[in-house]
Amino acid sequence: MSYPSAYYDEAQRVIDKRRFDNSLEENRRAQEINDKLPAAAELVEQLAGTIDKLAKIILDRDENVAQRVEKLKEENLSMQDKLAELLTKNGYPADYLDEIYTCQKCKDTGIGENGRCECFHELLRQIAAKKLSESLPIGLSTFDSFELKYYSDIKDPKLGGLSPRNIMEQNLRSCEKYAENFHLPYESVFMSGGTGLGKTHLSLAIAKKVIEKEYSVVYGSVPDLLRRIETAHFDRREDDADVIFTVKECDLLVLDDLGAEFSTQFYISTLYDIINTRLNFGRPTIVSTNLTSEELVQRYTDRIASRLLSMKRMLFVGSDIRVSKRS
Repeated sequence: MSYPSAYYDEAQRVIDKRRFDNSLEENRRAQEINDKLPAAAELVEQLAGTIDKLAKIILDRDENVAQRVEKLKEENLSMQDKLAELLTKNGYPADYLDEIYTCQKCKDTGIGENGRCECFHELLRQIAAKKLSESLPIGLSTFDSFELKYYSDIKDPKLGGLSPRNIMEQNLRSCEKYAENFHLPYESVFMSGGTGLGKTHLSLAIAKKVIEKEYSVVYGSVPDLLRRIETAHFDRREDDADVIFTVKECDLLVLDDLGAEFSTQFYISTLYDIINTRLNFGRPTIVSTNLTSEELVQRYTDRIASRLLSMKRMLFVGSDIRVSKRS
């Protein structure tokens, strides 16, 4: 998959900053140990001279090279053990003075054995997801700002003797738990219910928490995402070339307002492709809609409806809280 060149530049800047920040931390730790544990600092200096000693042994080319190299190796290991012991006795981790890498596989170069390291590809996915969702007001919707007082506390026989507030409190707690325990692979969620009942608020709150865990998240309304995918498919513009790939590959996809889009064969086939691909690979998707189960089956193919209804279902009930707030 080829992303826009600007994404590669941004990913490389992140890699470079990681390497720079880690080098600063290494220097800070070395200075700290030099000030507080001179004996440890001396061992570090002796270990640093091992390379020079090894080079001298090899250049001497005498008949005892192998024995001298083995002796140097034993001395080196002994000094490493002494350093680790000295550090731990003084409350530091044994590896406190080791080189620091965010990615152990590529040593923060971004290059792996077969080209780009997976950490670089993960950065590309995160950047693409962020670009796709950057205009959304994720910061405005949190679990703490979800107000249950706007839902009726009158018990309803149609709700199994529970009140709308009971149901919505269950939904809130379920969403909090979903975000807290998020991992890959993970289950998908299908939110349904009338307009203004909090589906967008809670899905945004989940997205915010998942982003804080450094997973890649794409959040968008179904009409908007499908229009962008359509543009990418037919116009082949570079800015949109990565849309369909990003939607399929991001760690969490949140599809808001399913059913508000025009019903075309391209949109229906694209929706099925996205939902089916993600479910098959265990990539979680949250879908919200105002449609009932019956309307869902009538509007979409049986294949889409069955895939959606196989997700963890969450029913939103009550009266439009936006109207309640205005009044």
